[in-house]
Amino acid sequence: MIDQEKVMRMTRMAAYEQKKGKRDMAVAGYFCGDYVGMHMLVSWICITVAFCIGCGIFILLNMEEFMQDIYSLDLAATAKDVLLLYIAVTGIYLTVTYLIYKKRYQASEKRMEKYLDDLEALDEQPEE
Repeated sequence: MIDQEKVMRMTRMAAYEQKKGKRDMAVAGYFCGDYVGMHMLVSWICITVAFCIGCGIFILLNMEEFMQDIYSLDLAATAKDVLLLYIAVTGIYLTVTYLIYKKRYQASEKRMEKYLDDLEALDEQPEE
């Protein structure tokens, strides 16, 4: 006789393996700090490149004004303002990245735990 509960559990496990299970198993290969840190490093590189591109576009769009004021420009104050803006933008972006990837790791860990519990329960059920 077919055990309905066992079939339902196996179907749910197979659906999980096909959808979110692949990603969760890849995430499970990392410690939480390593997973979050890796994504924060990638985010930091991306935001740095994007900030440099944004500064370049800003300078290109205001080139005429920039060229007229280049000799009267206080470079130290301007560099300080740009650096503070970079630090603020990077800080906000990295904080959001940390929160998102920490939450994703925890959700993945919870789903994997449920999957392993189902696997253990399936293993403990007697064969008929």
